[in-house]
Amino acid sequence: MVTLSTLCLISFHVVLVCLCSLSGAERWCADNPKDTVFRRLGTKTPYRHVQNKDVRNIATVDGCTVDKIWGLFRHGTRNPSKSIIDHMHGTLVELQRDILENGRLCKEQLSKFETWKPQVTPDEAKLLVREGGQELFHLGERFRKRFGSHIPERYDSSEFYFKFTKTERAEYSARNFTRGLFGQDEPIEYPEALRRDPVLRFYKGCEKWRKQVKENPYSYREKDRFGGSKEMRTVIEKLSKRIGTFVSPEDVHAIYQTCAFETAWNERDISPWCTLFDKESISALEYNEDLKYYWIDGYGYELTYRQACSAFRDLFANFDASGERPRFTFYFTHSGTLLKSIAFMNLYKDNEPLTAQSYRYKRKWRVSHIDAFGSNLYFVLYNCSNGTQSVGLYHQERLTHIPGCPENALLCDYDRFKQLYVDRIEQCDLNTMCSEPHVPSLRKDEL
Repeated sequence: MVTLSTLCLISFHVVLVCLCSLSGAERWCADNPKDTVFRRLGTKTPYRHVQNKDVRNIATVDGCTVDKIWGLFRHGTRNPSKSIIDHMHGTLVELQRDILENGRLCKEQLSKFETWKPQVTPDEAKLLVREGGQELFHLGERFRKRFGSHIPERYDSSEFYFKFTKTERAEYSARNFTRGLFGQDEPIEYPEALRRDPVLRFYKGCEKWRKQVKENPYSYREKDRFGGSKEMRTVIEKLSKRIGTFVSPEDVHAIYQTCAFETAWNERDISPWCTLFDKESISALEYNEDLKYYWIDGYGYELTYRQACSAFRDLFANFDASGERPRFTFYFTHSGTLLKSIAFMNLYKDNEPLTAQSYRYKRKWRVSHIDAFGSNLYFVLYNCSNGTQSVGLYHQERLTHIPGCPENALLCDYDRFKQLYVDRIEQCDLNTMCSEPHVPSLRKDEL
């Protein structure tokens, strides 16, 4: 680590803000850190920040009554990836020492760093934590309260279909949800979990998407540009002053991720690493996350969201079936599935693509709001008194307008809803879509 006392003695080939002469600098005192990080933790935002606590009965809407439900549920709060855990045990332990020796923090903040230590080990990477189980358990409880007697009280395989991906976090999210839904442990029949499930995790089998989008350096161009912006340089400068040593962009990312995970784990506490941020700093880091997921899992490339047709084909097959399929279908999956499905529907789509220059603009695409741990996107098919059927979309347990449907209606006529996607569903062939001859993907602004 480079301490502030030696920073000015080092010659850099780029211009850096000199961080010396801090002997008389004021100490940083975090002002209400819980408020600072609220709904600003990207895809690691805890579900309690976005959940709908209103449990009024919605089994009947505008005179229409529940017939079927089909939904996608992201797993609950988990442990970090191995790479972040390694940073916790390495980089952050070193930064902790720098904070205690050279940091310009208030006494109360310093005391929290004195007692901090990494809480997880690499072999616990990505496992569901207690908070994550509780998120899905209470989500199941609220489902029961909202839909009441319109959902059978006991599990019946002819009525319910639950499925999870082949991951521990998705499996135990499903098991906690069903405990909340039925009020007890039921002997649920789960089908075989698949690593490349064509409905729950369709993108895992799409090599074209992996090569042309996820592993394409161009997909990260806007994020990288923002990483070199004045806003992000200011974040680095502020944290370097507060910590007492120069921190790299990688260090800042590790701090932000640790702040998010440790805050998500426990409702009563907040990570001491969050106290290093002010609202402007954490808002910049949140936007950095938004750029990443916009281009990788959202609207950046058409192929990304086109492949979600596989999930929606399953939705329509369920809703159109006449009695031969369970009425209530619940899939437990991951962030990538939720975001691609959101983009498939044109939800939270901004008028212009998100770029490094868009930071100051008000935006709809905010993953802290739309893709927190435990996020959900479910559809309710209602039978109406006039003999028609309507559909309601619920995102984060809130009735949400479906793009392409009448703005002033709570529900959308089911036939109209189907027409919105009929062409994409008819052309939904993942084998063809994901194995076409290589053609460089172009962004819309290059066409």
